[in-house]
Amino acid sequence: MTSRWLRRHAHRAAGTLAPRLAARWATDVFSSTRTYGLRPDDVLPLGAVPFTVHGDKNVTDGFLWNENATKGSALLVHGWAANSSSMHSLVPPLRAQGLRVAAFDGPAHGVRTGNQATMTQYTHAVGAVLDTLGDVRVVVAHSLGGIATIAAVAAHTGRTPECAVLIAPPATLGAVLERWDGAGLHLTRPLVEGIYQELHHRNGVPVSHWDLAARGAALDLPTLILHDPHDPMVPYEDARTVTAGLKNAQLTDTDGGHMGILMNHTTTTHLTRFTTHHLTTPNSPHTHPHTHTHPHTHTHHEGIA
Repeated sequence: MTSRWLRRHAHRAAGTLAPRLAARWATDVFSSTRTYGLRPDDVLPLGAVPFTVHGDKNVTDGFLWNENATKGSALLVHGWAANSSSMHSLVPPLRAQGLRVAAFDGPAHGVRTGNQATMTQYTHAVGAVLDTLGDVRVVVAHSLGGIATIAAVAAHTGRTPECAVLIAPPATLGAVLERWDGAGLHLTRPLVEGIYQELHHRNGVPVSHWDLAARGAALDLPTLILHDPHDPMVPYEDARTVTAGLKNAQLTDTDGGHMGILMNHTTTTHLTRFTTHHLTTPNSPHTHPHTHTHPHTHTHHEGIA
């Protein structure tokens, strides 16, 4: 008997005897941040220096490349169940533009403690990094990181980024849940509804709140959506929905699937072209966060890793 078989049948029994317990159990699985493997070693990435993040107990530090750059910062936000290393291929093209590049492991992701997180926690963490850096000019986010990033930018009271790049973004968290295969659990409609209720409790807002276009509706932020039409995890239609729902967005096709898209040369080419065009001359002084020691284009005007 496999652990998957045991989990499915144990959960089916729990669902019959204790529906609320089953919903909590299933929500734990859905909220897992360790889907793709074990916690990585806490090693400073090549060429990076650490910086302290202020204002978030779940994310206390991150990484900087080109720390002395004077043209402002680019912030990289990884997808769910991934970590900052998944975004490293995007560091060189942003550094080449003279930007300071920042990345971090999200709550319960990467080197962080814990195995589960909420979208509320992730959004708060992105906001704390925006506050800490103070001079973010471009945000680049992958998968569900896109919803957290746009929600954080919309709520941010400091300097607004000049542009954003969203790579393979799901349109809503609800769509992700509806597509979820249950990871070996026996999903019934009542159980799925129980997950919605449990997520509402944990996040403090209903699942419907996590709608990328709704969160970014008030933003007039030039946004590039990059998506593989054959992405096996997030349907291309989600990219169309996001593009149509934002005020100033364009959709560009690339390839590589859901994760390989991050390392695709075409992706970096589109990112460089878009950010170079939209980044204007900074009009405010550059600030540094506190550092510490640590041992084919297709455009339309129409969000789980």
